[in-house]
Order: sequence, then C-alpha cells, then structure tokens
Amino acid sequence: MELALQLLWSLRNEQLSIHKISEMMQLSTKQVTRKIKKWETEGWIRYCAGKGRGHISSIQWLQDIEKQLLIVLNSEFKQKNFKALTDINMSYFSEKFQQNVAALLTENIVSDERKAASMLTIPIYSKNLNLHPHNYSDTESGWVLSHIYSRIVIQNNNTFKGDLIHHWEQFGQCFIFYVRPFLYWHNGETVKIEEIMQSIKTTFMLNKYSHFFRKVISIEKRTNAIFEIKYMGGEEELLTLLSQLDFSLYHPLNYRIGTGAYKIAQDSNGAVQLTACSQYHLTQALINKIQFVTIPSTLQRRLEWSMQQNEAQYQSCVELGGIVSTYFNPFSNNLQKREVRLYMLWILKRFAQQIGQVDSLKSSCVQEILTSLQRVSMPALRIGYIVNQTKFIVALHNFCEEQGIQAEVIKLTIDDLPLNKLFTQVDLIIIGEYLAPPFILENDKEHPLSIILENVNDNTWFAVLYKSFREIYYPSNFRRSVENIYGYPNLTTCWFGC
Repeated sequence: MELALQLLWSLRNEQLSIHKISEMMQLSTKQVTRKIKKWETEGWIRYCAGKGRGHISSIQWLQDIEKQLLIVLNSEFKQKNFKALTDINMSYFSEKFQQNVAALLTENIVSDERKAASMLTIPIYSKNLNLHPHNYSDTESGWVLSHIYSRIVIQNNNTFKGDLIHHWEQFGQCFIFYVRPFLYWHNGETVKIEEIMQSIKTTFMLNKYSHFFRKVISIEKRTNAIFEIKYMGGEEELLTLLSQLDFSLYHPLNYRIGTGAYKIAQDSNGAVQLTACSQYHLTQALINKIQFVTIPSTLQRRLEWSMQQNEAQYQSCVELGGIVSTYFNPFSNNLQKREVRLYMLWILKRFAQQIGQVDSLKSSCVQEILTSLQRVSMPALRIGYIVNQTKFIVALHNFCEEQGIQAEVIKLTIDDLPLNKLFTQVDLIIIGEYLAPPFILENDKEHPLSIILENVNDNTWFAVLYKSFREIYYPSNFRRSVENIYGYPNLTTCWFGC
C-alpha cells in the first residue's frame, strides 16, 4: 500500500485543501490529483472538489484502511511473510491499530515457536540488515553477520583464541598461523589457504585500515596449512585487527557464503533466516534455525506489552545496543571558539542525564556533577541525530529551546553514512555505536573521531552521552550464554532448556 495513501488516511479527520495535501505529501498538485483519481478508481475514497473561493475539498473514505490492512497482515503472517511490516508507516495509524498489529505479530511468532521448537524467532528493528562484513553499519547487522562468517581469531574478555586457525606463533615481526584442518564454505567447497590470505589482504586495503596496511611487510603461504604475516607492530595490535568483523572470511565469488556456525537459508518475506552449518569447524550450534523479523521501531512498546501477555511462551532480556556519543564538526565555523564547544557539551551532557525520562532503556554515561556554566553567546546550530524514533529528536529540540539554544535537530538514519559526508550538513552529530578499539578509530579516515583527533588537540570536540539498550523477547525455554557480540548474545553458544 502506497505511503501517500497511508498519509492521506492519517489526515482523514482534518479539512485540507488540495494544496495543503500536496504540501504534506511533498508532491505537486497535479501529482496529487492523479493519485486521488487512482484511489477513487480503486474504491478507497470519494473526492468532492471544493467550489469557489473558501470552499474546502472533502474526502469520503469508502473503505477502512486499518481493517483492510489487518486482514492482509493476518493472511501474510500466517504464511510467515513479515515484509509488509516494513512497508507501513505506523505513525499514520491509530493506537488501536498498532496494538492489534503487535498482538497479531506476537500470536504468529508464538504459534511458530510451538510448532518448531528448534526455531528461534527474534524481532529486530533494522530495516535493511547488511550482511557484508565490509559494509555493515549498525550493531544488529554486525550481530547477525558474526554468526555467518569466521575470522582468524576472536577476542573475548581481552583474550584471543583461534577461530579459522588452531594456534599461532610469533618470532619478532613474523607471525605464523596454523590453519585448522577441514574448513568448508557453506556451499560445501573446501576453503583454500590462498583464499584466507587474499581475504586478509583485501580487508587491510580498506580505507579504515590503510594506516595499518603500511605496517604489513608481507603475507605469504608456507604450506597448505600454514601462512605467515610479517608485521611492523605488536602482537596485540595485529590480533586485535584480525579479530574485527571486517576481517571475516567470505567466499571470493559470493560474499553471502561464509564459514561460520550458521548459513543464510532465506532472506525474503521480510525475515532473514539462518540454519546451523553441519560442516562448521568449531562446536556445532544447538539451535538449528534462527529467524530475524524486522518490525517498525514505533511498534516496540506495543510489542513488549503484547509479549508480556504471552509470558508463558516468552521472556524479556535487555541487551546493550550501543553507546551514544556526540562529535563536533571540526570544520564548522560555529564551533571554533572553545567556550562555545564547552557550553554546548554542557547542554548535551545535561540532556544525557535526563535521557531516562525520554526512554527507560537509555542510561546516562555522564556521572559528573554538572555545575552551572556562565552563559555564552551561542550561534544557531544544526544537530544531526542518528536515531530511529522521533521522540528523541523532539526531546532534544525542546531541551535546547528551554536552555535558550537555537538549534535545528535533524533526524538522520544509519543509511545516510558515510559520517564524514554528514559533517558537511551539520555542526555536530549524535550517533549510537558499539565502539571498535580506539587505536583503530583514530586511524579510520571515515570516522568522526579520526577527523577530530587529526585536526584538534583537546577533548572538547566529542563526548560519550548515554548507553542505549534494547528489550528483546526470547522463547521462555531460551538460555542465554554469557558470550556477547556487540552487547547481544552469541547465539552459537545458546541453547533451549526444559
């Protein structure tokens, strides 16, 4: 169903001229007129044009869109097709409709769990899961792809252990890696050591790792099971690099084929499905199938309420989704004065200390007692806020107004990356992320922290504001492992209990 028709439905209780409707839809009056004629033909509405000056046009709805959508959603959910959820702007519809959708979704997920105890269904909020190790830009995508691909080593609790390799040795600048036997791609092909080496080289050549690539002397094969990397850096630095998700091994001809515990079984109908790989080189996953269903973030609270009504089937877990920080644009003329930066940081930290009032799943990272600062003359600022829900944009805008700060708060999405391009639009950015090691970020030329540290010599250009959590519902018999990936559980080591 067209978003324009959904928008028109949201205006059904208002008297609007054709010019106002075109303004709301950001279309020309001719385009709106054509759409209205089309919707009349389809039997949605009857349009009565206003006659003369001052006579407002009227629209009579012949069908209840909410009832029709519920019929469609019920039919599609029963077929395990959840794609329609991402095509609906929930803010255009009534509270009752949104609650009905949440109840319908819960009913079908719970029903699915009862039928297949080996299937784990998890609602997520990313509209477009990007499962390419080099291109993912949100924590949910990183969480999912970490189950599909393998790396040379993995890091857990500040210790390293082999993944694709069994062990390694260091002799000065020479690091020797011993590859595990019986490594298989998800399509059944045997992994060649040349493919592992080429994957490492390709990742090192990414812009974010160019600084470290200059330290690579050589990457060479010794035998069919041993390769070496000569690296002008310490062991911890090299292993930390190789443990990053960017260094995941993917098939040279098809990036969707990995060597991890799960392989992609299906990614249509609005759900990404994974199935356990029987040829996985480490411990076999106990949960056979995993399905990630994308739901609109505006449904979050209603879904939680609906899940709670099914507490016999579901349990709630709070997962760390990211750390929200602010970065000031070092090239902004409005932020060159240190007192302006300090005052704005003070404002944002105060906002962070109150973030729990906006959403209970946010927790301030600002522990210091903020004493009053002498007010300074502040320029009008443009603030880019990368966030899903509009309520945070509104809250920050209102808070700035209360403090006498003239600020335009612009809602941005993760799809608006790369971040360095965003600095051309705004004076500062607020973004949630699960930070990579600082020494990598400092040399990532597309990361704002790198840009800042390259151009300034003090810490008044950025600040950590708050932690962002997500409430995720699992089946009541789901047992969460202690291993974390971006704050979420490592599903490979989870299981179903009694």
